[in-house]
Amino acid sequence: MGCGITEAPDWPAPSAEVGEKTVFKRMFHFGTIFAFSTITMIGAVSTFFALQWMPVTSPIGLFNTLTFLLWNYLTIGNLFNASYFGPGYVPREWKPPNKDDERKLQFCVPCNGFKVPRSHHCSKCNRCCMKMDHHCPWINNCVGHRNHQYFLRFLFFSVVGCIHACIIDGFSLYHALFAGWYQRYGDGTEPIILITPYSFIALIFAIAMATAVSLALTFLFITQLRYVIRNRNGIEDYIHGKSLNMRKVNEDDDEEEKEFIEKLGEWKYPYDLGWKRNLREIFISIFDGRTRGNGTWWPVVEGCTQFTFTIDQLLQKQSKRGRARIITIGQDFEGTCGSSRKFGWKIWMKQPIIDGKCLKVSAGETIVATRGVSGWVYGFRESEPRNKGWFPIAITNLKYNGDPKTEDTNTSTTTTTTSDEGKTEDTLSSEEKKDQ
Repeated sequence: MGCGITEAPDWPAPSAEVGEKTVFKRMFHFGTIFAFSTITMIGAVSTFFALQWMPVTSPIGLFNTLTFLLWNYLTIGNLFNASYFGPGYVPREWKPPNKDDERKLQFCVPCNGFKVPRSHHCSKCNRCCMKMDHHCPWINNCVGHRNHQYFLRFLFFSVVGCIHACIIDGFSLYHALFAGWYQRYGDGTEPIILITPYSFIALIFAIAMATAVSLALTFLFITQLRYVIRNRNGIEDYIHGKSLNMRKVNEDDDEEEKEFIEKLGEWKYPYDLGWKRNLREIFISIFDGRTRGNGTWWPVVEGCTQFTFTIDQLLQKQSKRGRARIITIGQDFEGTCGSSRKFGWKIWMKQPIIDGKCLKVSAGETIVATRGVSGWVYGFRESEPRNKGWFPIAITNLKYNGDPKTEDTNTSTTTTTTSDEGKTEDTLSSEEKKDQ
């Protein structure tokens, strides 16, 4: 980038907390147990067949087995560290050192304190996480400031290890299936794979699991690496897109909206320091899994401040409230994935449940609608502002006037919606807090 960089100020910063979850609760959870079990199963089966395919009596066989065991160690080690260290949580009831800065920050109702820049509240952890990317069920913790590099390492070594496992298991299966042919026509140097019905089932299962894990985590790793190169995370990428869209002038905008957009000025993402510096912010060294910074104050591009991003978030929420509409529900909706089938296959296939849950509503209710996408509306009851969710637009009066006036989220990608998992919007500005 051609612009300069303003380094992070030395203002007082809160110490990142580990959170209420003990190590036992983090490790002994369905997600982490499943992740560790999958790694162990693939590793044990592949090691068993690696010793037959390439015995350790040969140098290449010894190298092959030790290398595969190294991938297993690094995968499990980084998975444990990502879960153990966590993202770093903002202390409850935190306030900025300068009282004048309170109006530039969001106030978190559940934590009863202000959010530090780049932090978000996780409904599953019930804490504000520093530089939160998403809540990961496989580590039973959020991915954020303190454990981002550990999580990236976990993804990388998982993919490398699973690819290696596919090679070992694939060749072992091949030699097991064609053992008879090699006994007749081989030269006697081919590996002898001893296989039983149980080990055959385990081998097929290991190949299937290793293939599925490598494909899924490759996509996730590439997505995460793209975020790191741009010095963003999934939530910030989503907010950045909303900041750009908020400044677009539409044909149906009235003069007041156009004047508001003009006052906003050009949007500049404050944390993109150039790809080389962005990488150094996450990867200190190959032996150090920590990330740079204190999780509160950050280096920004020239022309931006520590509060550029948070101020724009407050403007987005103000704009969102201004665009909200009170709508009437025409028929019951059970709030389940299957119940949307009666509105057509297109509605059922496009349900945005990864960007939040479905909301059970009844005919005659009034709902505050804040956004809509592909035949769905997102909103809440005024009596239950924290209970938000999606429901089909077909059951509302919007289908008659065709004017939802809700915030369009079509520009968001799959990775964006995944990164919003676990995040709540229990956020107020300091002025709103005073009004309560």
